[in-house]
Amino acid sequence: MKPRKFKMSERQRQWVRDWWRSLQPREQDKDDLPGELRGQGRSDRARLRRCMTAEELLSNSATLLFARRLIALGGDSKTFSDESRVYEQLAWVAGALAHVKEDLDDDKTLASHLGKASGGERRAMSELRFKALQATSTTEDYFLQIRRAIQLAGKKADVVRLADDLLSWQLEQRHSASLASSGVKFHWAYDYYLSGGQKADADKPESIKENLQ
Repeated sequence: MKPRKFKMSERQRQWVRDWWRSLQPREQDKDDLPGELRGQGRSDRARLRRCMTAEELLSNSATLLFARRLIALGGDSKTFSDESRVYEQLAWVAGALAHVKEDLDDDKTLASHLGKASGGERRAMSELRFKALQATSTTEDYFLQIRRAIQLAGKKADVVRLADDLLSWQLEQRHSASLASSGVKFHWAYDYYLSGGQKADADKPESIKENLQ
């Protein structure tokens, strides 16, 4: 099945990747980063990782830089309107990305890596934990579990795909009338249970449907 269509434009996706790179160790080449990002580094990443609430994230300079540019690049899109609500949504995304140590740049969801068995035996995240993640309805709890999920995935993810998925999840929570099969929950369930072509007991259609409820 094709990946879920991005909410972010190509320029926004490039900004996400550049912003994440700016938080990485200095030994990585940063000469090609936009000038406004060259002053960021590991200390900014460490401060972001300590943020646990929306208030803390919105008081962080790296978060505000992340959100302001994404909104500016959003043009007339209502998704990226210059409103406090949008800043808060993007702040949660920034906080989660700070926990990723390696950008896989593979256009795969975090769920596809969580569902991949290590050594052919156990998945990186147990089905019980994955179901709990899928069932979460509050933003605070969801992003707490996302941080744990990133840890279980070895702190590796495609940062652009993850950012877009996390933003889309928040938008879908606000608009429950969205078509279920186009949402993040469905795509994550599909990728978790069918990652790597694995056919564990959970890859049955009824198991996928159960996780969308």
